[in-house]
Formats: sequence, structure tokens, C-alpha cells
Amino acid sequence: MESLEILVNSATCYKNNSIIFSDINISLKNSEIIIIMGPNGCGKTTLIKSLSGIQGLESGTIKLNNRNICSLGSDYKDEIIYIGHGNSLNKDLTVIENIEYFSAFDSTININNEKNIKNSMKILDIEKYRNYKVSDLSEGNKKKLSLIRILLTKKKIWFLDEPMSSLDDKSINKLIKIIVDHQKNNGLIFLATHYNFSEKINNCKLYIMKDAKLT
Repeated sequence: MESLEILVNSATCYKNNSIIFSDINISLKNSEIIIIMGPNGCGKTTLIKSLSGIQGLESGTIKLNNRNICSLGSDYKDEIIYIGHGNSLNKDLTVIENIEYFSAFDSTININNEKNIKNSMKILDIEKYRNYKVSDLSEGNKKKLSLIRILLTKKKIWFLDEPMSSLDDKSINKLIKIIVDHQKNNGLIFLATHYNFSEKINNCKLYIMKDAKLT
């Protein structure tokens, strides 16, 4: 098993001279999940973007296996998958065309593995929409299409921002099972959400973000 550890030390981030979060210290290892909860605008999205290397820090460090992610550059991006709140879909492409598009940015997705793609669409209950344009999908199905990446990728580190939004209870339970399965396969998950499912899983660290701090 490849040993993976993300360490966040005294991370602080400003935007427009305002503190978004300050002195954040957390760690995440194989088979662990961190859930961050808090009200809209508290800084959850900025924190997850910082962990993904999208947003820079004012001070502090984020390290993967004791190496600063800033020095790792594209090598870090090759280790992680980030799915933002906005889904990042092309509304003019079909479901299957968007999956092909995802594969262009993730070398671990085998677009030629039709069986895997079909099974993943079945799990998320979007197979019947295969040839629909994204613009014709409901918000819930758009979210499912965005999340299909975590079923297709082989990357171990997942950063998910509000993955339960727009999903019904049945779909949320499916997503929780996917998360649990990833944990069993030694994956790491950092997740920002309004939905507290921490009691349904093991190896979970639950934090609340408030006033720029984690508690």
C-alpha cells in the first residue's frame, strides 16, 4: 500500500484584506475522511481549494508526504481529484461526451473501458441519460455526472466541495457507500458539506468552520 499523508500547518488565507481562515492545523492519512461543516460563506470552499492547490495561502504550509504542494506542482495535481460545487460540466455536450472530456484531464480514467463507464452510470442512475445534453438534465443529475469522476478515477486523494447538494436521499446514501468503499481501498477524502453523515462511517474527523477557525 502506498502511504499517503496530507499535513496542514498553520494555514492562513486572506481575500481582499479579509481573513478567510487562520491557523488551520489538520492531518489526513490513508483510509481517513475529514468532513468540514459550517454556514455559507464561512470559508469551506476556499479551504478545500487551498488543499487542492488552486488557492494560495498567506502563510503556513500544506504538505503531501512531507513535501510542500507548492514545490510538487503538477505532480500534486496528478495525485488528487477536485470536484467543486459548480460541477464543471459543459452544458452543450452530452453526458458521455462530458465523461470523455473528464478523461482528457485525468490519465487514470480509461475512456475505452465501456463496461466500467456503463457500470458507473448505473450506480449513479444516469445511464438512461447517456446521450442527453447536460443542459437538459436536472440539477441532481448534473451533480451525479460531476461525481462520476470519483468512480472512474484511480486517484487516491479526493477533495469534494458540497457533493451532496441537489441529491435526493437515495443518491446521498449511494454516495456515502462510494465514500466508504474508497476508504476501504486506502483512499483519503476531504469533504465540505452541509450534510452530517459522520456517524455513518469510520475513521472520520468532523470539524466545524466558524469565525475563520476550525473546531
